[in-house]
Amino acid sequence: MSKLSERRRDIRAMPEAQTQEELAKLRRHLFDLRLQLKRGEVKDHRQFAKTRADIARLMHHLGELRQAAALEATGVLRSAAVEE
Repeated sequence: MSKLSERRRDIRAMPEAQTQEELAKLRRHLFDLRLQLKRGEVKDHRQFAKTRADIARLMHHLGELRQAAALEATGVLRSAAVEE
């Protein structure tokens, strides 16, 4: 299995809190990369694309988690209203 497939699987398995922590960490890493670029210290420019892609994956996963939670809450509210 490729590293990308493993990374995608790892992201899908993350709960919301861990996803938010990882997202903050990657955003900080991207910021640090930009600073290193200005100082001329970046050796592998591909790191920018990889980091942005991981950020996008995490944001997508976070959106899916929030949508699932909203649907679940809506379903709970509807079932409670029906029971009354």
